[in-house]
Amino acid sequence: MSNLVIIPTYKEKENIESIIRTIFSLNVPFNILIIDDNSPDGTASIVKNLQAEFKNLHLIERPGKLGLGTAYITGFQWALKNGYNYIFEMDADFSHNPSDLIRLSKACHEDGADVAIGSRYISGVNVVNWPLSRVLMSYFASIYVRLITRMNIKDTTAGFVCYKKEVLENIHPEHIKSKGYGFQIEMKFNAFKLGYKIVEIPIIFTDRKLGSSKMSGGVFNEALWGVIRMKIRSWFIKYRRKGATV
Repeated sequence: MSNLVIIPTYKEKENIESIIRTIFSLNVPFNILIIDDNSPDGTASIVKNLQAEFKNLHLIERPGKLGLGTAYITGFQWALKNGYNYIFEMDADFSHNPSDLIRLSKACHEDGADVAIGSRYISGVNVVNWPLSRVLMSYFASIYVRLITRMNIKDTTAGFVCYKKEVLENIHPEHIKSKGYGFQIEMKFNAFKLGYKIVEIPIIFTDRKLGSSKMSGGVFNEALWGVIRMKIRSWFIKYRRKGATV
């Protein structure tokens, strides 16, 4: 087992079957793990029906809406327990183009990256169908994060990422403090502090056409304040991987 794509879901009945079928149709093999937070629209039931057709489709159902960060922590722990070498994060709503999974996979499988980020901002601003206010909020948030953390990453809040197994084993995602979109920043920051090779692959991000967005200004504000707390905590942490201090 090599590639696992983790997709957190909440009320994604319009998208979930299509995204699953599209990923399984790619010419690089991926397994899929859906983490569903008790979607009231029957998202999990659709996944269960598809499991009869796709043996590499897995589902974890949680009792309620517990947050993006905890969904990924649950997925990462399951991936490591089940022996996957490359673990991917992506959204269910086609804002991330499934075909770009192949490019992220190549960056880690063949080109030596430890973390590959599907980046909206590495080659300009590649966002489609977002209102200007949201584009500006996201873009300047990433600039702010770079200034505070000193990471040379253009898209620090990206949620389309491939991690090598070793990175997750050394980060210990269960110790990540942020639970919302700040989780994405903190994961990258820990990989950066541990000295891993992080690359950005340019993608075009397209806002969802079906279903409703889970993003809000409050979520972003939480992430931004969390960056300062994360930076302060880092002053008191010795970052080690495989017995070495980095």
